[in-house]
Amino acid sequence: MIGGVQSRLRKLDIYRKLPADLTEPTTAGALISVISTIVIVILFITELQAYIEVDNSSEMFVDINRGGEQIRVNLDIEFHKFPCDILSLDVQDIMGSHVVNVEGRLIKKRIKNGKVISEEVHSNHEGHEHHNQPSIDFARIEQAFKEKEGCQIAGYIIVNKVPGNFHVSAHAFGGILHQVFQRSQIQTLDLSHTINHISFGEEDDLMKIKKQFQKGVLNPLDNTKKVAQPQGGTGMMFQYYISVVPTTYVDVSGNEYYVHQFTANSNEVLTDHLPAAYFRYDLSPVTVKFLQYRESFLHFLVQICAILGGVFTIASIVDGMIHKSVVALLKKYEMGKLS
Repeated sequence: MIGGVQSRLRKLDIYRKLPADLTEPTTAGALISVISTIVIVILFITELQAYIEVDNSSEMFVDINRGGEQIRVNLDIEFHKFPCDILSLDVQDIMGSHVVNVEGRLIKKRIKNGKVISEEVHSNHEGHEHHNQPSIDFARIEQAFKEKEGCQIAGYIIVNKVPGNFHVSAHAFGGILHQVFQRSQIQTLDLSHTINHISFGEEDDLMKIKKQFQKGVLNPLDNTKKVAQPQGGTGMMFQYYISVVPTTYVDVSGNEYYVHQFTANSNEVLTDHLPAAYFRYDLSPVTVKFLQYRESFLHFLVQICAILGGVFTIASIVDGMIHKSVVALLKKYEMGKLS
């Protein structure tokens, strides 16, 4: 009974075996076998590297407000000749919001000759309304101008997710600036500056994205330097035009990060009014998504099988052609047909 079943199963065998005494090794077959093995090893290593490596894909779709109704703006800007005591950071947007001397979570550092001499931390997320007049120490500001002090602002502000601008100026001190100018014997403000860093999104997310992804334009304004050239009472205004693109990053583990890429252009114009450095931003309605992924193990297995089968099939065809050619030549030689 068992023998009959085995006999029927053997009829299904498509891999028929030849007895060892009916097979014959050849030199050509040995060379082809060695070459085939080398090719298989090289292709296997290449496919293994592709399986291990992380690939990236991207897509675009209409923004559905993922990431909230507000945007965090990270700042680190040095104003080389603009004292901290009269520097304010103001925010406006098309919804009518206008906050003067907004402080968010900022550090103002008094700098002199490129060195920090003191710093103050400001944490009022609501800022000051337009009519509020910040107090000022005239003696200290006069001394700051005399010693050519500057100011570095670092930290972040929160803005609405609509087009608008934030700008650095002395607008919050407009009511007493004429006194400041008279006491300090200056005609206008010098807003020469260096942008150490500007980005949109959570700093922790941005740091992780930079480590894991090589995609996106997250901080194109970093290390930008601008020098003002005031002429008498005419100051210089700086304007940056920023196009913000909501961006989602998904790493290979499935973690999602919501930040914003941006591009920027700038220009400078002379002005008879109070100089300022404007950062005007507009938001794209399209979201970009970057996705990391790895090749599946089943796909890797299929590729390996294809490599093995393909190489062995081609090697077998080549070996058969060589063997038949050699046999044909030998027959002609034995029959004296080869000169």
